[in-house]
Amino acid sequence: MLIAADKSPPETKEMIIDADVHPWVNGDIKGLQKYLSRTWWEHFDGRYVLPNHYLRPPLARASSNRIDAMPPSGGEPGSDPFFMKEEHLDKHNISHAILSSIQAGKLAAIQTPHEATALATAFNEYFLNEFIAVDERYKLAMVVAAHDPFAAAAEIRRIGKLPSVVAVFMPLLNIMMGNKHYYPIYEAAEELALPILIHPTGTEGGFPTAVSFAGGIPSTYIERHTLFPQVGISAISSMIFEGVFYRFPKLKMLAAEFGVTWLPHFLWRMDQNWHQFRKEVPWVKKPPSETVIEHIRFTTQPIEEPAKPEYLDQMLQMISGEKTLLFSTDYPHWDNDFPMQTLTRLSPEARRRIFFDNAAELFGLKS
Repeated sequence: MLIAADKSPPETKEMIIDADVHPWVNGDIKGLQKYLSRTWWEHFDGRYVLPNHYLRPPLARASSNRIDAMPPSGGEPGSDPFFMKEEHLDKHNISHAILSSIQAGKLAAIQTPHEATALATAFNEYFLNEFIAVDERYKLAMVVAAHDPFAAAAEIRRIGKLPSVVAVFMPLLNIMMGNKHYYPIYEAAEELALPILIHPTGTEGGFPTAVSFAGGIPSTYIERHTLFPQVGISAISSMIFEGVFYRFPKLKMLAAEFGVTWLPHFLWRMDQNWHQFRKEVPWVKKPPSETVIEHIRFTTQPIEEPAKPEYLDQMLQMISGEKTLLFSTDYPHWDNDFPMQTLTRLSPEARRRIFFDNAAELFGLKS
């Protein structure tokens, strides 16, 4: 049963895995200096900065972060692993926090493959040394620059066996995810049993190499934020119909922060089209919805909140939410979801799966 009969509030000491937490490097590329070779540091010359986000929420005063998440030590929210440990992990009883760097995600906007690859390695070394070493509850979604898929695969094999590395964060390029360009990355991720993680990065539609929006470039933040599901839909559709999960049958993926209530329509439409046009894709042997349920997971944040809560209950049942959803907070961003205020109508069994078990299975984690 997905929804609790009495709809009582959840216990406060439940085990929780937060599948989407965003650390930050103060100083941008300057903060990565000791993790860049002398050659690369001289190449960037201390003045190069990562491309800015295309649009930011105006009410957040040009920032996507919570003011109260700013550490007392100074710097940006998410930059102090000790403060994050106390303010987030300890306060909310987080058993594991999956770190995916949206700052590193801006590598999608860099047009030069060797620059993006060097910075990906520097980001990974930074978070392994500056965050993972602080608390074993931190787990890393290592970033790769998909511009050079063979270099990305080598990076996966370099650090992917570390127990603290639990996923591969792949900032999306303007190349469909089913394209064979990515096969070396998928092969390495499957080999090491690491799920691919995709996530909005703020570069969408604003840079030549970054993934595009359908129909053109949004003119406001509210449009862009509303259109994020487009990116998830196109990525998953491409992977399904290009046969990625048939070529790599053990590969898993997490689509983080794209929402979930668009899924019923998407699954139904894929299945209907498969029944009508499957001669075009003979390698797709079963309804696409079954492949999605088996291989792809989604984060709860930002959970859509319809006027009638029962509508969301129905949506969760339509997408097999007890299997496909992973709890996430999006800490330290402005639309952060707190555990005790999220999906409070779930049955204890479903809540245990969504808040812990599904992520534990996907990332290979224990209590």
